[in-house]
Amino acid sequence: MNKKISSIAPASISIAYYILSIILIAGYVYIYQVAPFKGVLNNTILNLLITLAALFAAVISTANFYHYQPEDHPRAVWRNLMLGCWLWFLSETIWDVLYFNLGEVSAPTLADLGWMAGYGFFAAAIYHQYVLILPEMRKRIRNIVYGVSAVVLATPFLVLSTMRVFTLENYVNYFYPLADLSVGIAGLMFIYLFRGGMLMRPWLGMVVFGVSDFLYAWAVQAGIYRWSVDNGNLFTLFADSSYLFAYLFLAFGFMTHWILINYGLRENQN
Repeated sequence: MNKKISSIAPASISIAYYILSIILIAGYVYIYQVAPFKGVLNNTILNLLITLAALFAAVISTANFYHYQPEDHPRAVWRNLMLGCWLWFLSETIWDVLYFNLGEVSAPTLADLGWMAGYGFFAAAIYHQYVLILPEMRKRIRNIVYGVSAVVLATPFLVLSTMRVFTLENYVNYFYPLADLSVGIAGLMFIYLFRGGMLMRPWLGMVVFGVSDFLYAWAVQAGIYRWSVDNGNLFTLFADSSYLFAYLFLAFGFMTHWILINYGLRENQN
């Protein structure tokens, strides 16, 4: 272990992250409610806070990936988590730029392409994690992942085509809740398999993110989000800030794994 890393107590790292997260969430809520900046700048700053949280997840997942050697089986899990997180960070960045320049952004955009591709890497990470736990079921796990992915991709197309309201924008908007639901269910199953141990925490972060994104996507499609905006309801604050919280919690789950592999169980418990 790097001596500079070992000289820092893991509890100090966790506390520093808690404080940083609280500051970011408090700042987000303040800017959201008070709107101290003019025009699109206010929402752009809010978007940048979310992008910063996405960067945390990408950087920490990358640190976990590079901890493992090519022959280490968990490396495949973290390679896919890392690539998915970097794609999401890039998508958040693209969305920020588009919003700052256009004010309103309609799907699909390059940002949506990155978000959707990110789900593919998360599906691959889920596959490799299940194979690590149940190697004798490799073929069945692969078929299940392929099957669920096909359902998530095909269902919006079939439903929207049947209803004769198919557009690329509608497809993208209906894809996200299904993808979030699939990732969330897979994460819940990992939580059960790991029996509450530290190895479940990265996947708990995926569950929280899936729930948050599902809530937002459902509210938008159901018209609840727009109604809340028009009526000054606090639901929009909850929905939007939960997205920031989900990224921060995802990064926290990754960070606990980084602490585990760098300090071990004994040091982490002290």
